This record gives sequence, structure tokens and C-alpha cells, in this order.
Amino acid sequence: MSAEEFESLKKELKVLLAGYKKLTPAMISKLAELGFILVRRKNHYMFDYFLNGKKLRFEVDKTPGDFRSGIKTACVISRVIKREAGL
Repeated sequence: MSAEEFESLKKELKVLLAGYKKLTPAMISKLAELGFILVRRKNHYMFDYFLNGKKLRFEVDKTPGDFRSGIKTACVISRVIKREAGL
């Protein structure tokens, strides 16, 4: 993953998860377009993301605590992907 691809992914995640209150089917399909695969929907939404042959798993709360939780989740996902990509 190049730095430009990473920045594009990070920006799209922030826009998608900003003001997150509930994960809609449209959001799930947009995440699938970005490469995130929905694994489980029990207490949290679990998504897998494959990068350089490694599987990264991310949790998204079903009921977020406040309006900032979507941005915080996007930030955590971006940090992990950046670290694993070696950027």
C-alpha cells in the first residue's frame, strides 16, 4: 500500500464514520468496497481487512457512546493499517 492509497482510505473512513450512530447496509457495502469484510454482528461488528497477506480484525460498536466514536474508530483503524503497512 502506498502513502497515497493510505491517505485516500483514511479520508474515506473518516467521512463514512463521521457522526456514526448505527451501521446501515449502505455503510456496510461502502466498507466492503474499501476492502473490509463483515465477519460477525453479535455484540460488535467485526470486520477483517487483508493487507500484505496479513488479516487485520477491527471492532465497531453496535451502540456508540457519543458522536465522536465514529471518528475515534476511523482513527484507530487508520493507525493500525499505517503501522502494518510500514508507512
